[in-house]
Amino acid sequence: MSAKGSQGETGLFGEEYLPENAKPASKTASKAAARSKSAGSKPERPEPPAHPGPFARVVLPRPMRTEYTYAIDGDLVERVRPGMRVRVTFARRREIAVVVGVDASTDVPARAIRPIEDVLDAEPVIGPELLDLTRFIANEYACSWGEALAAALPAPLKRAGGSRRVRTLAAAEGAASELDELEEKHPKQYRLLRTLLEVAGPVDQLELLRRLGLSDAPAKSLVNKGLAVVGSRAVETLVEAGGDRERPRPTTLTEGQSWAVEAVDAALRVASGSGQGRGFLLQGVTGSGKTEVYLQVIERALARGLGAICLVPEIALTPQTVGWFRSRFGEVAVLHSRLTDAQRLTIWQQVRRGELRVVVGARSAVFAPVENLGVIVIDEEHEPSFKQGNVPRYHARDVALERVRACGAVCLLGSATPSLESWQAVKDGRLSRLMLDERVGGGALPPVDVVDMRTEPAGRLASILSRPLRQRIDQAVLSKEQVILFLNRRGFAPVLWCQACRTVVRCPSCDSSLTYHRHIERMVCHQCHLEQRPPKACPSCTAPQLRMLGAGSERVQKAIEEMWPDFRVRRMDSDTMVRREDYEETLGAFGRGEIDVLVGTQMIAKGLDFPGVTLVGIISADTSLHLPDFRAAERTFQLLAQVAGRAGRGERPGQITVQTESPEHPAVRCATTHDFESFAAQECESRREFGYPPFGRLLRVVVEDDDAGRAASEADAIATELRDLVEGPAAEAAGETAVVLGPAPAPMSIIRDRHRHHVLVKAAPGVGAATAPAFVRARDHLAERAARTTRPRLSVDVDPVSML
Repeated sequence: MSAKGSQGETGLFGEEYLPENAKPASKTASKAAARSKSAGSKPERPEPPAHPGPFARVVLPRPMRTEYTYAIDGDLVERVRPGMRVRVTFARRREIAVVVGVDASTDVPARAIRPIEDVLDAEPVIGPELLDLTRFIANEYACSWGEALAAALPAPLKRAGGSRRVRTLAAAEGAASELDELEEKHPKQYRLLRTLLEVAGPVDQLELLRRLGLSDAPAKSLVNKGLAVVGSRAVETLVEAGGDRERPRPTTLTEGQSWAVEAVDAALRVASGSGQGRGFLLQGVTGSGKTEVYLQVIERALARGLGAICLVPEIALTPQTVGWFRSRFGEVAVLHSRLTDAQRLTIWQQVRRGELRVVVGARSAVFAPVENLGVIVIDEEHEPSFKQGNVPRYHARDVALERVRACGAVCLLGSATPSLESWQAVKDGRLSRLMLDERVGGGALPPVDVVDMRTEPAGRLASILSRPLRQRIDQAVLSKEQVILFLNRRGFAPVLWCQACRTVVRCPSCDSSLTYHRHIERMVCHQCHLEQRPPKACPSCTAPQLRMLGAGSERVQKAIEEMWPDFRVRRMDSDTMVRREDYEETLGAFGRGEIDVLVGTQMIAKGLDFPGVTLVGIISADTSLHLPDFRAAERTFQLLAQVAGRAGRGERPGQITVQTESPEHPAVRCATTHDFESFAAQECESRREFGYPPFGRLLRVVVEDDDAGRAASEADAIATELRDLVEGPAAEAAGETAVVLGPAPAPMSIIRDRHRHHVLVKAAPGVGAATAPAFVRARDHLAERAARTTRPRLSVDVDPVSML
């Protein structure tokens, strides 16, 4: 085995390994060897005979940006093909690798080549199209090809085999009596057991631990103490039922819908014949019927014998959404983060065999192995959740556009509030825009009433619900209508503040305040999940004058229940939606009219279409407005406009009440007037002036270490290296425009006791859609540096969507 073109073996992070039968040479050994040679000792071992070939180039799911060469022996010669998984020995360990190429000969020295041990597949698990796509991701997003392939394959295919059963965990009988003792000594075990007691039944262990941010250790400890019981259940062949709500085919389409369907169908006909892909932006006001356009476009693709993928944000992948697709196309593949590994593999295999031709899923569904792909739809394309947060940090929107370009398909991006990147791509001619200007049925967009909370009278409830909003809630429910109240902040109170010394109770391990959760009577860090009892006195000055400031979704629910005890109120946030079934049960009850007021976070902002909702109240439009992120205004506008679009979708007119302390801010003002064009024009003017996307590209590296000095020193070194690369004399002579910003502490400067510093590279775009050479040099340098650096930890993010 060898890195292609190298003289030895390369380890996981670039370290050199000698062949197994060799030993490292010390100075003493070298001298002894020299003496022996001069005395006429045995000659050096000759180079082994060259292997006749063929040879496989493989990659591993590791940070190394290198292809490794292995020999193909014996009966494996006829079996090994690109896209297959093989078992190899790497760095003295048995690993599973993916073959990316087969060569008749190689320049790698014979002594550095080992044979492939076994082939794990009868057919390639990943085809040429997805091999090329993952190589694009590796180049574009500063990761290794192996890491990109790992994102495209279901987890069981990254190991020799996968379980067909799901491990479950449940609280043991009588375990509640041990809660108090666990709280003091083992807070993580306490938190897990408390959740198990609340759920009251077996739950998927992996899913629950992931949701709570815990490792396996607390679960093992509870089981060993007899406080929790492990079980298992068989994996269903397909994902659980996706909802039974049908979407009847409309008798007629609006003029805009009809034009959009025909335009995309014409492009699909040309693309499938010429092999040249094309992208569209479907921009339509909320309630304008974008989903029906998606369905009919997919229908046209299926009629041509082509397959389809529809990407939706994870939080919008509701039973209602899935039900619409199943009612139109029958069984469809549904891929989301709550699937078990075995479920995901089963569905993936059905898609690969052509048994399921329509895939609906979240971000990673962009890799679905759909044969004869005709169309990729991305609903709510502006959503930041389409950007992956860990390696490989790809953006599903841009990967989808690259996939259709390479395979000759069509990509349809849909949104009422497009990302400024897509909006600018239309102006640059890289996307074609299709407009839906009116709501289906001709209804007007609901009127918006803005309440300036700075002028509202003080009071415990008044600070949460203004008088106009209280009056409208009362009127709507008494009229047998439904209400949605939105606040993108969970918990009861986000801040516990000392009135004496004016300090805030903060997490000891993170640069963030602790949020009070009344339901569990705990202060919680939303970064590291630490929990502790609320202090009775200020930790800084010991004064007892602690006061809760602000409101979260839990406090809003409590206020509604206090003011209207007879109203049926339900809350939807990550604290209440613990099990898979919770989400479906709540939305089902809301759809049946069993809930009067639904309070929630961004979970309720997407994918909900309930005709009974006539009032949407936005408790605070300012929650994300003042974050230290250049996209804060854009995100605020998008969120407000999307939530507002939930009202008035039935026969009754809707209304929206927005509470804010910044009514004059362009994001708030334009959202309340449903004016995307004005907001985009103003925001783009500012972005252009400072060279931020979409008028430039960003590259961010975050340095993390438990030692503050080491993190700062490494960030300084990286900034110096980058300045030499992109601001040095050579770059100036070439007329390249790029700038290095930082280093500086990240806005979230400490998380889990790890100090965080970041450095930015900001580069003007290249000619056309090309990437500026300075940006490419910086990206490739950081990728190589991150691959060989284990401490401090380096995270390289190309085109980041969050600057926190």
